[in-house]
Amino acid sequence: MSSTTLQSIGSWIGHNLLYSETLESDQRLPCLTFTIANGTYGLLAPSLQFWLALGTCLVLGAIYSSILSCVMYKFIILPRKIHSQSSSSKSSKYHSTSTSLLIGFGVIMPLCVIYPYYGIHFLLIKNKVIKFLFGIASLTTAFRCSEAVFGFLPPHVDNSLWNVIVYNAFPVECKFDKVGAIKSTWANVGYYVWNFGVSCTALGLYCSFLVMSDYKLYPTEEGPKLGDVSLYNALNWHQLANNFSIAILFQIYFTTFSYAINAVTSLVGLTQIPMMLNPIFESTSLSDFWGRRWNLVVHGFLKRGVYKPVRTKYSRLAAATAAFLASGFFHEWLLSVVLYPDYDSVGEDCAPPACFRPGYGRNTLFFVWNAGLIGIEYAVSGAAIFKLLKKHLPPVIISLLVTSTALPVAHWFTNDYVRTDFFHDGQMGLPIIIRLDE
Repeated sequence: MSSTTLQSIGSWIGHNLLYSETLESDQRLPCLTFTIANGTYGLLAPSLQFWLALGTCLVLGAIYSSILSCVMYKFIILPRKIHSQSSSSKSSKYHSTSTSLLIGFGVIMPLCVIYPYYGIHFLLIKNKVIKFLFGIASLTTAFRCSEAVFGFLPPHVDNSLWNVIVYNAFPVECKFDKVGAIKSTWANVGYYVWNFGVSCTALGLYCSFLVMSDYKLYPTEEGPKLGDVSLYNALNWHQLANNFSIAILFQIYFTTFSYAINAVTSLVGLTQIPMMLNPIFESTSLSDFWGRRWNLVVHGFLKRGVYKPVRTKYSRLAAATAAFLASGFFHEWLLSVVLYPDYDSVGEDCAPPACFRPGYGRNTLFFVWNAGLIGIEYAVSGAAIFKLLKKHLPPVIISLLVTSTALPVAHWFTNDYVRTDFFHDGQMGLPIIIRLDE
C-alpha cells in the first residue's frame, strides 16, 4: 500500500470519524436565548460530533492496545506462567526474564510512547482533549506492560489472552474473576448514563462560569517556564483561588469523562472500578487522597507498575517517591502529546492559546512536592494532634486541609492547560451558557 493511499485513509478517518476540522474550534450557535438582568445569554448544546470523535478514539486505542496485548501475552506473560509453574519458589512469580524486560521496555513501551505522535499527525487531530484521550489510551497500556513484566497484574488478568486484551483495551480498569471479565448489567449501564448526564450538566454550568474569566478568576504573575516557579507566588491568595477553582474543574472533568467511558464499556458487557471518589471534599489524609480517591485508574497502574516492583527491594518511601516521579514524567509526556504538532503544522508565528510551548519540568516538580508531603505524613501521621483533629473537626474541613497541602503549588501542574485552549476545546462536548451582548 503506497504512502499516498495511507495518507488518504488517515485523512478520511480524521475528517469523517474524528471531525478534525469541525472540532478545531467551537463553531456552535445558540439553540436557546434568554435575558437575565439586562443581559442576553445563549445556550450552546453539546456537540454530538465531539463525543463520536471520543468514541472513535477509544476504538482506535483499543485496536492498537489489543495488538500489543498479543505480544505481551506471548513473550512476557506466558513465559512467566510457565516459569512459575515449574518453580517451587513463591518469588518466581515476580522474577523478570531478560526476554520479558527486552520486549517490555525495549519494544512495547517505546511503541506506546511514540504511537500518539504518529497517530495525531496521521489522523489530523487538532482538538486538545481528543489528543489527551489519545495519549491516555496508550499510556495505560505502557504501565500495564510494566505490571506484566514484574508480575503484578491484577488477579485473574493473566488467565487468558482474551483477559489481557480486555484489560488493556480501555483506559479504565475492568474487573475480573476466575471465569473472566465480570459482566455488567443494564443497571450498571443506566447508572453510568444517568451520572454522565448529571455530571456533564454540572461541568457545563461550571465551565460557563469559569469561561467568563478565561478560566482564571484572577490575573497572576508567575510565568510559564520552569525557571519562573516561585514559592512567593504560591502564597498569593489570588493564585490560591485560581488553583482551587481549577482543581475542582479537573475533578469534575475526570468524573464526567470516566462516566462516559464507563457507560461505553458497560454497554459492551464489562464492569469497571470507579475513577474518582470525590477526593477534594471527602479525603481524610494525603494517602487517602492519592491512593483511594483521586484517579484510581492511574493509581492502580502506578501502584502495580512502579510502586510494587520498587517496594520489593526498597522502602515504602522510596517506592512512593518512584511512583510520584513516574507520574511527573508521564504527565510531562502527556503535555507534549496534547500540544503536538501545533508549531509544526502552523509555523513558528502561531501564538497562545492555540499554540503553546509548555514549561517542562513543572509537572514533575509538582509531584515531587507531593512525594515529600507523603514522606512527612508517613513520619508524623500518628501524632496525637492529628488524631485529635480527625476526631473533632468536620470531615469536609479535614478534606479541605488535606487539599490545601498541595493547593499552593497546584498551578505547577494546571497552568499549562489553562494557558492553552485545552478547556475551550473540551467545552464543545458540554452544554455551555455564553453572553451574547458583549
